[in-house]
Amino acid sequence: MNKGDKFYGLDDWERLETDIEGVVDRVVGDSNSLDDIDWPIRILVFRRMDVSRMAEAVAKEALNDALERLDEEHSNPDGTDTEPTEKMQEAARVFAAAVVEDYVSWACEPTGEVIECTREEAGGGVQ
Repeated sequence: MNKGDKFYGLDDWERLETDIEGVVDRVVGDSNSLDDIDWPIRILVFRRMDVSRMAEAVAKEALNDALERLDEEHSNPDGTDTEPTEKMQEAARVFAAAVVEDYVSWACEPTGEVIECTREEAGGGVQ
């Protein structure tokens, strides 16, 4: 799976499907009767959540953690905490940008696209 994957599901589903047919099969399978299904089925399209907005927080946390570890082992115990330099901050930003760029989120968010599937379109085993 990659970042560009689309997923499909209903508004209240936690586990999404990788195709529309999977959604229809699940809705039909969960129903006592096809007459109980509220046709058309409104299928929401989801995408993996964009975590790029977290890059700044990842950079700060990584840099703070690194400096804290170094200070614990190598600084004057009676001194002050090391302040990050501009060079350190830039390196942390580059690191964080690479991490969030390649990170594949499990969490998904709706795209706003809705696909309606009628009983007739569901076809297959739907009678």
